[in-house]
Amino acid sequence: MLSLISSRRSDHPLDDKAARRAFLEDVARMKPTVLLGELSAHLDTVKTAENLRPARALDIIAFLESTGEAALQALSAEYVGPATRMTKFHQALIWSTVYTYCTQLAEAHRFCLAKWQVGAVGASGLKPHLPKIICLALRACANQLKWALFRHGPVNPHLWRELGELYRLAEGALLTGTVTTLTRENETTDEREFLRAMVLAASSPDALSPMQIQIVDTLIASFVSHFRLSQLPGPGTFYVTDLLGRHAPGRYSGTRKKDEHSRCFGPADAVTGIAQMVDYIDQHKAAPPHLEIGTGIDVGILHATLRHLVRYWSAVPQERKRLRRRHTERVTVVHGYEDVVASVGGLFLESPFVTNEEEWLIENESDGGFGAFVPSGEGQWLKVGSLIALRREEGTAYGAGVVRRIVFDEKSNRYLGIELLAAGGTAVTILPASMSAKGSTIPPQGELCILMATGAANTGEVTLMMRAALFSHSQTVLMQAYDHRYLLLPLGLIEQGEDFDLARYRIMEEHRNAA
Repeated sequence: MLSLISSRRSDHPLDDKAARRAFLEDVARMKPTVLLGELSAHLDTVKTAENLRPARALDIIAFLESTGEAALQALSAEYVGPATRMTKFHQALIWSTVYTYCTQLAEAHRFCLAKWQVGAVGASGLKPHLPKIICLALRACANQLKWALFRHGPVNPHLWRELGELYRLAEGALLTGTVTTLTRENETTDEREFLRAMVLAASSPDALSPMQIQIVDTLIASFVSHFRLSQLPGPGTFYVTDLLGRHAPGRYSGTRKKDEHSRCFGPADAVTGIAQMVDYIDQHKAAPPHLEIGTGIDVGILHATLRHLVRYWSAVPQERKRLRRRHTERVTVVHGYEDVVASVGGLFLESPFVTNEEEWLIENESDGGFGAFVPSGEGQWLKVGSLIALRREEGTAYGAGVVRRIVFDEKSNRYLGIELLAAGGTAVTILPASMSAKGSTIPPQGELCILMATGAANTGEVTLMMRAALFSHSQTVLMQAYDHRYLLLPLGLIEQGEDFDLARYRIMEEHRNAA
């Protein structure tokens, strides 16, 4: 922390050691959201305080940032945690609190840089600290970006401009390669901090859940020294960004205009390390050793995230497997496991049966799914990985699908990518094959699930959609369908969602139920 350079006080409430000690005593009694709110207010005051010299302002900012570090980590873990079950109100409170804090932190650092740029009184003392100030400002902007991506946008165009301006400032002052150390962090540079934000934006985060975005952010921090930034595109720098913020970062193409404000970037050889992690999980069914991505991360989620990065960090973009066709159609959609099972299975569990159905607009389709438009008043529950049931305009049956991609526009409308898991299904009951089996994931009375219409007839295999955490690799089950029972041998888990498992079984025996 910088030393105060003058005994003359400003009117900032924390420009005093005694005031800081008293504030720290209060911090211990504050909830994380309350604390970050207080810190945001004090950061905002830095920009308006009378008689606050730049070095003093930087000292206060450093104090506030170190005070908020633990609270920021706690709220981040709560927001993306695997066991998180939050009300919409609490989720929105965390998001707005953290986003505001990161915004105020970035603006406070930018305030100090502006003082240096215009040659304000006392600003010359900031010169030795410029690389660190720019790094901290870039990191705060990168955190703003990450939290915007948690809600799948839209990203404020001002953020792209701010990131570009900070990097241009570092370039102009010949600081991009200057090594600096941030609080509790390894060595970094302004270029690396800029690349962290750019690579995250280019990693197709609209197809990732908040937990996966956090994993990607952590992996980027680990591999950032491998990333490259250049004036021209190349095998390892196939993305492009605009330092004036005129458009978001994206993959370079010959049709995209490039000028002196463009910079090409990419993961370079980092994709090799990611691919090796995928191979390790394939072989050992466990996370690679020494990979620090936080506790409680499911290896399946990690594996899917790593495979996602291999696709999007590869020099050759993946071609779409199925041709997308323009098609407009209104569809009825329900969500949540209970409603999806009732709808796809053709069940009426209540009279009258009340659902959470909404009406969406299909804009295009392929053999594997749909592109849908959801107006801002609908789909408040949506997230990547949401299980839905969808009934087409002229249809009577529901099909099961999963939301794979979400993009917001400036009016909070959503554009979705939906994978259709099956065009229909049949409600069946599964039971433990042995009532004496210990540790069964299925209750003795049985569990309702869906036999999916997957088109794999006469293969001797079936696909079941069941409640989350019911599937077991070691547990045979009985499937009751109409007046027949089938003994099923587990083959593997196709997909694991927040509220469902999709699993394959082999039919071992079939017999008619005398009852």
